[in-house]
Amino acid sequence: MAQINVTLGSLHLLQRFYCLLMLRENTVHSPEIIPLPMNMCETPIAFSQGNDDKERNVIKTLLQLSGLFLSGALLFSGCATSHPPPTEHHSIPESQTPMSLIEATVVAGNDVTRLPSHYIWTALKDRDQDPEVNAAFERARTEDTCESKHALLRALELKFIHDPKISGLDVLGPELSKHFREFDWQENDFPGGAEGPNEQFADVMVDTLDLVRPERRANSTRDAVVLRAEATEAAWIYITNQWITVPEQKRWKLNCHALESFVRMREQAKAEGVDLIILSSHRSPQTAQRNAARSGNSNAVASFSSHSLGLAIDFKMSHGDLKVDETTTRPMSEVVRMRESPVHKWLLLRGEEFGWYPYQNEPWHWEYNPPGFREIYWADFPGGAPERGIIVDEP
Repeated sequence: MAQINVTLGSLHLLQRFYCLLMLRENTVHSPEIIPLPMNMCETPIAFSQGNDDKERNVIKTLLQLSGLFLSGALLFSGCATSHPPPTEHHSIPESQTPMSLIEATVVAGNDVTRLPSHYIWTALKDRDQDPEVNAAFERARTEDTCESKHALLRALELKFIHDPKISGLDVLGPELSKHFREFDWQENDFPGGAEGPNEQFADVMVDTLDLVRPERRANSTRDAVVLRAEATEAAWIYITNQWITVPEQKRWKLNCHALESFVRMREQAKAEGVDLIILSSHRSPQTAQRNAARSGNSNAVASFSSHSLGLAIDFKMSHGDLKVDETTTRPMSEVVRMRESPVHKWLLLRGEEFGWYPYQNEPWHWEYNPPGFREIYWADFPGGAPERGIIVDEP
């Protein structure tokens, strides 16, 4: 059962990733409409007949990447190797056998953690190398309770978070992670600024991450707490009056609801060996506009910013022995390396419990926007949240 579940999960992500690659490839020059094979997408794809070598190289790389991912899916399906057969349950009647617990944990992990199935399987198979995971495994096997099994998954998450060899990109599976981590990124490949040769590939990386750990932007799309058009002079007065100073980091302020959540999240992270340190939070609308004008890259610095709503934090990524250039978009290889930070990985796996969501372009930038929060945010504003029409998000 676990083997089948791993394969279906891999193929499902492959399907979405393949569709994403095809949509990224779409152009408007002399299109020839070609139906996607195997009915993996409903949208017909227009392929360019142009001779742009750069574009062709990007497309070739992306298609090779989808092939790599398919190979990974086939590996887990048993085409290249197979897991050892489960031990029969009757050998230890009073508790689960080790193999049956491993299989059950892999299956359960699909619903309760973003750890990939292959990671859970490997970590539990090699549990003797990690005393904390091994202890949690033995408790789950002998107690056989929901609480002990949940504790086992939490122990696996902490192993993932604190392992310096692991990147947040590993939630995508080994093939995709290896490709993105070892890719020959160039200085200006961060999307939106000075043109880099691999910006399209950087877009694919963050869009693929968004399939696994979706964004909920506080200042844009249908999930937005506040849209630019709603930010009237009266609204700005209301918004900035909701800012409260952050305890222990008094230089910074957050919306009162975001602050309460952040304090709880910081305490939990500290208990699990991770320090959540703010490098930037509140930002006046005027400051945001000046910063955006200087930057010239709206992907990196927004003129209408979630920082100005009191709902965004730029976290320090350097942690322990890992040192990085903070909040930088160049070189792109450094942005990718930041995903190895225990801070990033903790937020990736735990942040949603507290209502915090990523901005996938920037590993350090996180926004508070839990489902249903818009009404709470505007609750004390005269008339409540502004009326909205239908919002169609861009693909």
